[in-house]
Amino acid sequence: MWEQIRANKRKSAYLIVIVAALLFGLGYAIGEALAPGAGVGGVFVAGVVWLVMTLTSYFQGDTILLSLSGARRIEQKDYPRLFNVVEEMSIAAGLSKVPEVYIIEAASLNAFATGRKPDRSAVAVTSGLLERLNRDQLQGVIAHEMSHVVNRDVLFMMMVGIMVGSIVMISDFFLRGMFNGARY
Repeated sequence: MWEQIRANKRKSAYLIVIVAALLFGLGYAIGEALAPGAGVGGVFVAGVVWLVMTLTSYFQGDTILLSLSGARRIEQKDYPRLFNVVEEMSIAAGLSKVPEVYIIEAASLNAFATGRKPDRSAVAVTSGLLERLNRDQLQGVIAHEMSHVVNRDVLFMMMVGIMVGSIVMISDFFLRGMFNGARY
């Protein structure tokens, strides 16, 4: 099992290196396409775009995600069963702080965890999930989300997602400019 964990961490590091190479390679190619010899400037612009998006996402990503999903923070008195399960799973996962709990008014069965580190995390659950699952099933879902918090999967996916989003945004901006005849 530990070898599998090490292999997954190596593959994750390779993924980050490959996506970063794509991002900076795209910056270089666009810089050269716009003005021969300006590839380094393109790499710099790509780096600045990535840095701004990363900082925004790192410090406000959880708030943005919860807001976009329509999640509202709840208290223990609102959903005592959910709070009890989240507290139990936090203790079982060895977290020092219980994540904030949010509810999304939707009939779908869904849940997610967010937050850049275990001490600043949140778990969101749809009302449909709470209505349809019994306590044991809810424990399984919350345990799954806690594993994302403990293993910092949210931070990893955010970083890779931001790099991919930067690639998409930069290439879309460039292609739209080219198709619309923009002069840079």
